[in-house]
Amino acid sequence: MQTYEYLCQACGHPFEVQATVREYSKGLKPRCPHCGAQKAIRTFTSVNVLRSGMQAGRSGACCGPNCACS
Repeated sequence: MQTYEYLCQACGHPFEVQATVREYSKGLKPRCPHCGAQKAIRTFTSVNVLRSGMQAGRSGACCGPNCACS
């Protein structure tokens, strides 16, 4: 099971839906648990990834080719 995140366009309530990849690929139409509307858009969140060999507390992430974060 995967967790999919949605935002209701009717009331603005964010919510999650657990479904299989097969259910999602068939056109999952979730209903908002707050208002019951079927007007939801899928949202995405960022994921932190730790690569092997990296020091703790240092992400190694950069904001682009002209990055001044280093």
